[in-house]
Amino acid sequence: MSPVRVTDMRWSWVRKNLLLLLTFSGVLFGVALGLALRAVGPDSTTILLISYPGELFIRMLKLMILPLIIASLISGSASLNAKINGYIVVRTILYFMATSLLNALIGVLLVVAIHPGSPLARQALTESLTSSSNTTSNVNILDGFLDLGRNIFPENIFRASFQQVHTVYEEQLVTQHNNITGVDAKITEMVRSVKYRAGTNTLGIIVFCLVFGTLLGSLGKKGAVVVDFFSVIDTVILKIVTGVMWLSPLGVASVIMSKILSVENLGTVMSNLGLFIVTVVVGVFIYQWIIQNLLYFIFTRKNPLQFYFHLLEPWVTSFATAST
Repeated sequence: MSPVRVTDMRWSWVRKNLLLLLTFSGVLFGVALGLALRAVGPDSTTILLISYPGELFIRMLKLMILPLIIASLISGSASLNAKINGYIVVRTILYFMATSLLNALIGVLLVVAIHPGSPLARQALTESLTSSSNTTSNVNILDGFLDLGRNIFPENIFRASFQQVHTVYEEQLVTQHNNITGVDAKITEMVRSVKYRAGTNTLGIIVFCLVFGTLLGSLGKKGAVVVDFFSVIDTVILKIVTGVMWLSPLGVASVIMSKILSVENLGTVMSNLGLFIVTVVVGVFIYQWIIQNLLYFIFTRKNPLQFYFHLLEPWVTSFATAST
């Protein structure tokens, strides 16, 4: 192969992966400049201005999440038949439940094995759990599965865009009559109640969009106009997301710098969180590089490393944005 062709191939690879290279450079630049500026000791206003581009970048990304999910799922499911979409919904729910249970099991095993946190913190936590045993005894796996079903079928699809259901236990004073003494006594009971908390109910929106798209596709020519509408919306949203992602080098650098500068004592924080970081990293490694790779190979019979190569850009972006 001639040197000219090799050079052309390298430049072609650079042009193809330019955004990835710029984003990774933004990560390195943010870490280096953030550590360098710590010696200067910028005030809170300066840190706010440094973090402002990153804040706008995160807000733009969050703005695109819901429209992208709705448009892509409806347009995609409308192009498939109802039988395939039914398989997708069932498999999505089963996969979500199985992986959630497996993740919880891995987390519990790692916490028991590594014991992250200081001994004093563990002692305080043990005393707190002992003193509130009535409260913790009411928390069970059943509530989690019931909340999962409630979130899969939200009672209001618009409310699901910014709230999700969860079960809480609250103390409630009740009057109990003693038949022997004939005296009424006030006692405290833990009462289960279902409430809403802030956060997008992604699972409920996904199920609704899959059902909506499936039925829309089954209408044939009657629903063709609506299918085309969502397809165009999906294309427009993807173009907007692509444009926003070109801002990721600046946004990522801004977020990393602001986080480094906002920590008062970086060394103390890292030392205190050392075991916690190790626990999280080991858990993510087990799930991402062992379990997920195994599942990917079982279902696709393909090399998972090739798939991960195309995820380098989202990984680099999520490295900086996860803390927000």
